[in-house]
Amino acid sequence: MTFNRVPAIFATFLLLFLLQESLLNKIDFFIGGFSLYLAFFMAWIMQDERNSAVATGFIAGFIADLSPTLEAPFGLWTFILTAMSYVMATNVRAALDAELSPVVMSAVTVIGSSIALFSFVICGAILGQEVGSTSYVIQEIFGNALWTLLLSPLYVPIAIGVYRATLTARNR
Repeated sequence: MTFNRVPAIFATFLLLFLLQESLLNKIDFFIGGFSLYLAFFMAWIMQDERNSAVATGFIAGFIADLSPTLEAPFGLWTFILTAMSYVMATNVRAALDAELSPVVMSAVTVIGSSIALFSFVICGAILGQEVGSTSYVIQEIFGNALWTLLLSPLYVPIAIGVYRATLTARNR
């Protein structure tokens, strides 16, 4: 990743974070909630190269840790999103076609965001964070997966477009 992309990536994820915290968290979604921030991040990472993906995961995780409603240890989202970006960019991206179809992007985004949420709950529990009942956690993860799948025709093209807009002429 070139240094010129860092401000654009930081601004993009900061804007998404503010949208998530100020608007989407106030909406009462049926069966769980929806994290546009996490879904957009997964769609973004599927486009990135390995080194850029890890740096983007660190930036997005750092911004996610700034949430005022988060009761987890600081740095947990940074760890989860950095690890997820590495796994997605090295293993998952390499196993898929070079041209990702919308169906594949939607499926990978749903599975990736569900794994990230599950990892967050498990790591948070290991670090001493209070976790709800098993049925509540499953309902929240399932609800997020459902809304991520249903809303993927809206955010996946936007994520791909914004990703391409942040590329420098040399990277295109």
